[in-house]
Amino acid sequence: MAKEEYYPEETLVEKVQSGEYGWKDYVWYHSREWRTEYEKYCRLRDLPMDDDTALRFLDMKQEEMETALAYGDA
Repeated sequence: MAKEEYYPEETLVEKVQSGEYGWKDYVWYHSREWRTEYEKYCRLRDLPMDDDTALRFLDMKQEEMETALAYGDA
């Protein structure tokens, strides 16, 4: 089994900005946790794993963070 690779957020942002990565790649290489959550997010909603759904997943993660901050949980 191949080793899973993950990158720091700064590296991922650079790769997206340069066009090397799309949003799916950003999510996929962020962390094992995000990869697993994203797979489940798509599976439960019967959605393809592509840049559009990855962007919606990122929007959801942003909302989760804002909610956690508002309640002092982050």
